Amino acid sequence: MGASLLLFHAGGAPSAYSLVNAATLALALIVMVASRRLHLATRGATWVVGLGLSGICITLISGVDVEGVRRWIPLGPVRLHAAMLLLPAVLAALPCLPDRWRLACVALAAAVFVWQPDPAAALTLAFGCLLAEWRNRRSAVAMILVAASVAGVIAAAARAVPLAPVPFVESVLAQGFKLHAALGMALAAALLFAVFAPLLDNADRANTAAVSVSGGWLGFSIASVAGPYPTPLVGYGAAAILGYGLATAVLRATGQFRVGSD
Repeated sequence: MGASLLLFHAGGAPSAYSLVNAATLALALIVMVASRRLHLATRGATWVVGLGLSGICITLISGVDVEGVRRWIPLGPVRLHAAMLLLPAVLAALPCLPDRWRLACVALAAAVFVWQPDPAAALTLAFGCLLAEWRNRRSAVAMILVAASVAGVIAAAARAVPLAPVPFVESVLAQGFKLHAALGMALAAALLFAVFAPLLDNADRANTAAVSVSGGWLGFSIASVAGPYPTPLVGYGAAAILGYGLATAVLRATGQFRVGSD
């Protein structure tokens, strides 16, 4: 957060950017603290996944349309990137579901990201599935999950509509390095820490859900470097900050729940 505020100040960003990010961070922290008293089992995790996917699907019907691209949920004057807001929480809850439901949910999410189209979200889904299923990579379920998500990346990339990058939202790392090398390195370090923090916050370092969430944020980060897609957490954007808080809350709420076999 501090690195992004330095970027906004050094780059001459509108003052509203700092206010929005700070207010969203406060809300995310409240959600994360409140989650310590919450415990989710299979039914609760199912609700998280269902509501998250529903919110992402809504963009196809009533979301903001920019040159035929539908990735955002309107909230007053703010547009929230649906996948950044909801997909990390979905990835956190997904391992709690039976195999058949996980397959259906991943297939649905991949199809929506192709339809929007949103290659960055599709890549996030693929990284989340790949890293979560790495230990079980020889199983049929793992191979199908990864194959479906990778197919989504390829199809979404084929349908991608290049949008003009927005300063302080896209290409944030490059913008930081352009202003000053130290600022660029601070932004990169902050982003890397945020990506892998879910693993540090979890008592079980090999926890599938935590690995999946970190993989998801890694996917968003790689997409933001490779193309004109939003840089999560260190750029301007309420969706990523609140999405980080929601995903952390779900990880903590499901932390004492041992996933059973289907």
